Amino acid sequence: MINRTTIILSVLLLSGCDSLAQAFTYTDAAKFIKGYATGFPSDTISSEELANFDVSFANVKIGRAPSSTIVLAYIDQGSHEWASRDGVQVFTKNGYLYKTIGLTTDVSYESFDYLDASMLNKTFTTSATFYNPDLLLVAVENTIKKSDVTVMLSRPDGERKAIVYIHEYYVPSIKWKGTNKYFVDEAGVTLRSEQKTHPHLPQFKVDFFYKY
Repeated sequence: MINRTTIILSVLLLSGCDSLAQAFTYTDAAKFIKGYATGFPSDTISSEELANFDVSFANVKIGRAPSSTIVLAYIDQGSHEWASRDGVQVFTKNGYLYKTIGLTTDVSYESFDYLDASMLNKTFTTSATFYNPDLLLVAVENTIKKSDVTVMLSRPDGERKAIVYIHEYYVPSIKWKGTNKYFVDEAGVTLRSEQKTHPHLPQFKVDFFYKY
């Protein structure tokens, strides 16, 4: 997913005309630059696309790059493994993205269930491992808060009301902190997550579409 996009963008921004011509036609390059600034067709799932899937899937957008589709490979004790066509694996638990395999900058977090009411409004410590550069089993301080405000998410099957869970994290060893968000419907299903997974990657936005 991200590797191809990063390479393409580097070509567009850094290469001369000869290299650019080898990688793209000028029309393709213009479309890509426009899409990077305003959005790509793959960023939105249509009702037809939703109907054509017979398995659960997710739409993943990293930063402003084109979105990619990943499909549900298996479920194990509440953890979901999703796979892309190019071999990238993404692991989630109730929408919390805790592990990636196949990116240039992979991560592995100790997973937890932010929907567990006993974890709300208190600080708890987990561990994480970052790759490229490698940083093994560092401590992560976490706080989960449940927002009192509901939001409406536009989806191909109609608008859905969601409660937002706020996840604040801090990695003391590298002084890295931020805020993740998880959008959960009234049935307790995570519809979207907005999450930073690695200091050297932009934010992941993941929209989940479940087929039961």
